[in-house]
Amino acid sequence: EALDPNRCESCYGAESEQHKCCNTCDDVRNAYRYKGWGLESIASIEQCKREGVVKIMADQKEQCNVVGTLRVSKVSGNFHISPGKSFEGHNSHVHDLKFMHKFPLNLTHTIHRMSYGQFVPTQVNPLDNHTF
Repeated sequence: EALDPNRCESCYGAESEQHKCCNTCDDVRNAYRYKGWGLESIASIEQCKREGVVKIMADQKEQCNVVGTLRVSKVSGNFHISPGKSFEGHNSHVHDLKFMHKFPLNLTHTIHRMSYGQFVPTQVNPLDNHTF
């Protein structure tokens, strides 16, 4: 069944001037992020059910392999890798992971190589080949 292009679906309580209508699952998630709220379960969100997001999350059994380079200034700081989407809110960096408790996740990870500065083949770095 075709959806009315002029529809205005619920944001499930997270409506605001910026998010008056939530016609997609991402719209609902963004409206919640904007409010600084965690989304307890996407299973009850009609847009997420309609788009198949609930089934995709339940069926997902993939792994990831992260490879890359970061160029950073010589100042203190940190970086992190996390599942889910992140957002800035109330002067903090937050990852929205609440919906993931409904799905079993294996967050085991192995760092094969992590180095700072120029790669030196003979150098041993403290996190190389560690599984957590």
